[in-house]
Amino acid sequence: MDIVDWLPEFQVSAETDLDLQRYFFRTPAVQKILDTPAWLVLGRKGTGKTAIYEYLRSANPEVIDGYHTIPLNFRDYPWPAHKLYKEGLAGELSAYQKSWRYLFFVKLLSRLIEIKRENNESLSSELKWAAKYIDVIYGNPDPTLGELIMSKLARLTKLKGPGVDLDDISLDVGSVTFEEVAGSKDLQNHLRSNAFKLLAHFEAIFKQNVGEYRFLVILDQLDENWLAGETEEYSKVLINLVNVCRNVSLEFGSTKSVKVVPFLRSDIYQSLRFNDKNKLLQDSAVVIKWNNESLDEMFFQRVMKYKPEGLELNLDKKTGAIFEVSFARQGTPPFKYITRRSFFRPRDVIVYINKMRAIHKPNDSGLFSTAELYEADKEASTSIYNELIDEWSNQIPEIERLLNVLQTIRIESFEYDFFQEKFSLEFDGHPDGRSREKLQFLFDNSIVGQKKQGRWEYVCSVPNLKMNIEHSFRTHPALKYRLHLIERRASQTD
Repeated sequence: MDIVDWLPEFQVSAETDLDLQRYFFRTPAVQKILDTPAWLVLGRKGTGKTAIYEYLRSANPEVIDGYHTIPLNFRDYPWPAHKLYKEGLAGELSAYQKSWRYLFFVKLLSRLIEIKRENNESLSSELKWAAKYIDVIYGNPDPTLGELIMSKLARLTKLKGPGVDLDDISLDVGSVTFEEVAGSKDLQNHLRSNAFKLLAHFEAIFKQNVGEYRFLVILDQLDENWLAGETEEYSKVLINLVNVCRNVSLEFGSTKSVKVVPFLRSDIYQSLRFNDKNKLLQDSAVVIKWNNESLDEMFFQRVMKYKPEGLELNLDKKTGAIFEVSFARQGTPPFKYITRRSFFRPRDVIVYINKMRAIHKPNDSGLFSTAELYEADKEASTSIYNELIDEWSNQIPEIERLLNVLQTIRIESFEYDFFQEKFSLEFDGHPDGRSREKLQFLFDNSIVGQKKQGRWEYVCSVPNLKMNIEHSFRTHPALKYRLHLIERRASQTD
């Protein structure tokens, strides 16, 4: 039975890749989120953050320690509207904190009310009041992020507290657009004032009524939909988010009633500047990292799931069982050959094997051949290149030009002086410090690496690798074919 008849093409997106989500059922990462004080998930794009998010989003409370999840996806979040909630008199690193708490406690209270109704539990008078306010003001008993941000609050001249019913004037008030509020200081003041008064009421009501229920607020796609030129302002928004998540974790630490868990790209977290950043990384973060063995186990589970009963494979080799040979070039096992041409991310491996499947020709073994392994390298290289563009185009708009510098070098390994020479041609007029800064970026993100103990290594495989400007560099082999690199110039010697 040929391998393409039983091993399917796999989804690349974590949102639709159920096999990747299932992998996290048994990983320490999920258990650390559920069982320890950790509340921050960090990882490079493509490492599986969204897969964990999707698993938690869809899991029944019974299998995740009784937590009811409140998933918030920020892919289409109206970030410019969020700025309307920024308090002008607040300090730079606290201006957005109330707005984040406002979002969280409206969603928490809405979910608590929903659960109590589903369980046929009676609502307290405060919960009844909150339920009516949420439904009327946001137009939805479970408001979306967009409905929360742009609601009727900007036009309410008076907000009545718990125990006081809504009147006809409040009921007739309409929502406003971002443009209307952005152009009116009065509307902005009403919006902030009313939202933060509601926050005080909703937070108190939630804490009084949460009882034994537990909630996990999970936030994904926080790096999406940013506007060009706004990165610095968004960084302040995220710093406030991180601080609010920490505060909520401390507030509910003894009861574990609430945990707010943002899923952030590692590079974005590292770019933030605030006190205790490294302490939080050590004490409160789940950092998603992969190596050859964990990637092998991840894909081997797919092999075992789809392998037909009765088909004989050498399962001692794990994923290596889908190849007709035990070793590729230089005595490297085929699966390790693939991971060495990846950034040690599930997405890279899945794409590579999908490429092999696409070019596979039936043969006597019914498995992938070494020729297919090498041929897929070329197609996978283009995919890796495109992923880098997608990963960095918002934060580093010049990413394509940086990769073009490596392409104009033409060889895989090079010295810093040669990089500086080609960099100055691509980025005319930039000083030496600029080229070193960009080379450091390429190094930190495994696009280039250096030798350690006689072997070319990259940060994705050796996280504590440090750049030394005096030593040779090498472009990651995953980019070799897309950048049309050769091993050495004709004049180079060993």
